[in-house]
Amino acid sequence: MSEDDERGVPSEAFREGHDVYVIYSFEDVASHWEHASERVFRRFKGTGRESETVHSNRLFADAQIGGRLATREEYEHY
Repeated sequence: MSEDDERGVPSEAFREGHDVYVIYSFEDVASHWEHASERVFRRFKGTGRESETVHSNRLFADAQIGGRLATREEYEHY
């Protein structure tokens, strides 16, 4: 997939009962919403590190509007 595919994440994805992974290439960030705990994690491209963030984080909000759904594997290798 390319940046051209980044047109937002349907809100239904967060209600389907599983983890949601989002790639937002514009800011080189990937997000992971963990369904069980409702926590949000992010990783910046190429760092190999993950950190927890808040639901109201601007990058997470922007990713939902302008990013795309990703797989767990894509997230982990971002």
